[in-house]
Formats: sequence, structure tokens, C-alpha cells
Amino acid sequence: MKKLLLILATTSCFASAANWQLNPEQSSLNFVSIKNTTVAETHQFSNLSGSWSDQGLVKIQIPVSSLETNIPIRNQRMLDFVLKAKQYTEITAQAEIKPDTIATLAVSKSMVITLPITVSIAGESTTLMANIRVLKLNASTIQASTESPLILNVDSANLTAGVDKLQQLAQLNDISKVVPVTFSVNFSTEI
Repeated sequence: MKKLLLILATTSCFASAANWQLNPEQSSLNFVSIKNTTVAETHQFSNLSGSWSDQGLVKIQIPVSSLETNIPIRNQRMLDFVLKAKQYTEITAQAEIKPDTIATLAVSKSMVITLPITVSIAGESTTLMANIRVLKLNASTIQASTESPLILNVDSANLTAGVDKLQQLAQLNDISKVVPVTFSVNFSTEI
């Protein structure tokens, strides 16, 4: 009986929750670029915002101005030629995770969900399949993170011309057209 009451209480907590808000201080998004075949570098977007509605729509906004590659001229070139920051101020990612999918998840327990994520970058959209680990940190906080990296193909995201321009400006032999992406985001009902 106690177990049933605990499950019902947990389910009602998720079912009645209003929109969950992404906590930017406890969230991160990183990607890796590979140049000249063997030089890999990790980059990040330092500012994320988003929500998870009670209907299950997860939407994350990433201001392109928060790009950090640790080289200022590379930041600017990526903003200008790949992300087209003057026209497109943010990247968006959307997915659907119904609240009842994780309603019975106990505190400090996790589960892996496979789902499509639609990413819009520089006016183009592409869908990536993702394995996401969802961890219930406490009654009001959920963490979602990549179980394995997402693989963004520059060609399918229609970013090839911008990457080719970066390669030319930096006088590189090549820049990989495959970009591994990882993230960890926390959603909370109380930020």
C-alpha cells in the first residue's frame, strides 16, 4: 500500500507540474571540432534557456553569442560564416518527452530514452536521434544528459559552406564535417 501511495504521489507531482524551467547555471552544451585530421578541440555555448511543458514539449534556446571556442577570432568567424549570427540569433532544439514517461521515476534513479531532437541552426533544421539519460535529482529537479554524443553532420545541417570558409581563412587542410555534441541540462519547477 505504501508503495502504491508513493507511486501515486510521484505521478501526481509530475502530472500537475506547470512548465519546468531549464536552470542555466546547472546546464551545459559542448561540441568537438576536429581539424587537420587529428587535432580535436572542445567548444561550448555558455548560455542556455528552455522549458519542458506539461504536454511534454521540451524546447531549448541557445544564443549564438554565447559561443566560446577559447580563440576570439575563431569565435567571430564561426558566428559570421557558420552560424550567421547577424540573421539568426539563436539555435533551438526541440523534443517531446511526455511527463508520464518518467512519472514513476524515483529520486536518484535514472532511465534512458531514445528520441528524435529537431535542431534549428542558421535557418536550417535537422533531426538527430539521441539517447538521453533522465535522472530525477529530487522532487522538483530533473537532469537530462546525453548517454552518448549526438552526431551533427555539417552537410545535413546545410552548414558546409560556412565550415569550408573557416577552413580557408584558417589555412587548414581540413575540418571534419562530423561534429560530436554533448549536453547536460537541469529542469526545475523552482529556480
